[in-house]
Amino acid sequence: MRVDLYTKAILTVIALLLGVVALKPSLQPQVAMAEGTMAQGDYGHIRFSYSGGEPAFFDTHSGDVWIHGSDGHFRQHYKIRSFGKDLDR
Repeated sequence: MRVDLYTKAILTVIALLLGVVALKPSLQPQVAMAEGTMAQGDYGHIRFSYSGGEPAFFDTHSGDVWIHGSDGHFRQHYKIRSFGKDLDR
């Protein structure tokens, strides 16, 4: 079977366009935004960490700490009143 000039041209165009799509991220990289609009707005003061091996969320404005249990629900909530002291939970 003989491949005609039209088929070769179409396959070449497809190959070139796929190359452009594949190389675009390296030629024109997107700027990474660690703190987006949402994070700086409503939730910028919430920090994520681990407490006792479980995920915890800390509100830097109010001192509230929420510990998230493995069952998918928040299992404990307490407030930090001063740093560097033992907590009375």
